[in-house]
Amino acid sequence: MRPSLFSSLSLALAAAAMPAVLGQTAVGAPAGAADPGPVRVNQIGYATGADKIATVVAAARTPLKWRLKDDRGRTVASGTTRVVGADKASGDHVHQADFSRATGQGVRRLTVAGAGTSVPFTVTRRPLYPDLGREAMQYFYFHRMGTPVRAEYLQHAAHAHAALHTGDNSVPCYKNWCGKDPRTGRDQRLDVSGSWADAGDFGVYPVNHAIAAWTLLNLYERDNRAYGDGSLALPERANGVPDILDEVAHGSRFMAGMLPATGLASHKVHNHTWSPFPVKDIAAENAMPRSAMPPSTNATYAVARTNAQLARVLRKFDARKADRLWASARDAWRRAEARPDVDYPEANDGTDAEGGGDYPDTQNSDDRYAAAAELYLTAERRADRTARTYRDALTRSPHYGEIGPVDWGRVAAAGTLSLLAVENGLPAADLARMRAGLRAVADTLVTTQRGEGYPALLPGAEPYPWGSNSAIVNRMMLLGTAYDIGHDRRHLKAMHRAMDYLLGTNALRISYVTGYGAHRETDLHDRLAWGQYPATPYPKGWLSGGPNSVLINDPVTPKGRPAAKSYAGPGTAPSAWGSKENTVNWNAPLVWVATYLKSTAPDLASR
Repeated sequence: MRPSLFSSLSLALAAAAMPAVLGQTAVGAPAGAADPGPVRVNQIGYATGADKIATVVAAARTPLKWRLKDDRGRTVASGTTRVVGADKASGDHVHQADFSRATGQGVRRLTVAGAGTSVPFTVTRRPLYPDLGREAMQYFYFHRMGTPVRAEYLQHAAHAHAALHTGDNSVPCYKNWCGKDPRTGRDQRLDVSGSWADAGDFGVYPVNHAIAAWTLLNLYERDNRAYGDGSLALPERANGVPDILDEVAHGSRFMAGMLPATGLASHKVHNHTWSPFPVKDIAAENAMPRSAMPPSTNATYAVARTNAQLARVLRKFDARKADRLWASARDAWRRAEARPDVDYPEANDGTDAEGGGDYPDTQNSDDRYAAAAELYLTAERRADRTARTYRDALTRSPHYGEIGPVDWGRVAAAGTLSLLAVENGLPAADLARMRAGLRAVADTLVTTQRGEGYPALLPGAEPYPWGSNSAIVNRMMLLGTAYDIGHDRRHLKAMHRAMDYLLGTNALRISYVTGYGAHRETDLHDRLAWGQYPATPYPKGWLSGGPNSVLINDPVTPKGRPAAKSYAGPGTAPSAWGSKENTVNWNAPLVWVATYLKSTAPDLASR
């Protein structure tokens, strides 16, 4: 998005999609952190049975001796590094110190001769991040709009505030694109109340919301014990509905309202100009002009697939709500089928206002496939006669069975992963091919990671996209799903190593998750949180966008650096929308992977 420009950009979209954002100034320290230190580890720790590999920045062309010491200074393991050499993503000359065979539990530090000593970390059989999934889920309540956000449900009471954009229950169509209401003869207004602020601003976007909602619902459909009733700090707790479903249902209420009386869904709703940074006056923010922008096919398919999936998971808890969602999903499907190729314009031609991102996407076949998957699964669960229609659309799609990383603009794999998560009547041979394809993709991710100096799941020879950390957590989801299918420990270990990357084993030696690690991110591009910063810290469990070398259009994300170092420094969040953005569709996969790593902790609790 802008400024919260795009989230989870694919490389092709990033290159062309986003005009520069003007009128914001840098705050705080210049880009680039202080000396990050040469011995890079997961600053939280390692599972006893995981691969435990540090990356060491050192010019030496020959192996270096290392020692692993406990909290009393006793050496518990020793060895020599492997010289990796030049790491393409970072430009660093690196070694790796593999202490996977070290036994025992407790606090450890790694010392490498001629290089230095790591921060202390823990080796344990217990879950390493027992609270991270729950903390990451709190991101969504923090960003609710249309209702007061109350101190009792927040990590920090100072972040409580009055309801944002209560007027979303009646927003006009920008330049009256949706015309008159055939029932009243008046200009149409849309009820899009009940949402999450998408990112650092207060726009709502069906295509980006849909992938975030799908991620959380996929977690629930794979493990319906995740975040049950009463497990989260929410107003709806103790209502008989799992809290994760309460949160997604609240944040998704606006989706049905994006549909006007006839035609396609609005592509987005946002202010006519960018909100101030920070926002401290909620009344002034709510007074800003705000409209529903023109429609698109992929936004309409997004409404269909989100409401179909919600209808499926909520049916046993609230049949009437599920019926309404199902009717909305089918209606959105019919509308999208009638106008299958309406793309949102990228040009600044006056079609929309400037106060939000665009999410342009010229391919709609993947959106149709993902929507068909959700409608098919829900129709079959309901014994609805329309199931055949959606099944035909699914199986005849060129994306049928497609597996790969997902983001808001590439959603076909989300449909396939739903087919693998929910029991259905597709041919057994088709489902077997999908599982085999998933395992093959997971194998490729393992190979990619092993070829890097730092344990990213991204090829270092390629640029890092906008939201590179979201690309990593989305790939971690593929590894976890593959592990469930094949129980190949390489896949689970690769997930842990990717978490190592996010929590400090990276070119900047920074933990990209707020509240985690000795050297951690402390400020992200979020108008609400910055309003209390630095007196009140950002909540724990927010994922930063991460290095971005594809499109740098803010004044503080450094240009001309290697991909893995294209990241803004401390205190720069107001102007660092290109690298320090936080979004719903980045925190949703963080919830997924943190929850999964906790549930599978016994699988790596060896030695």
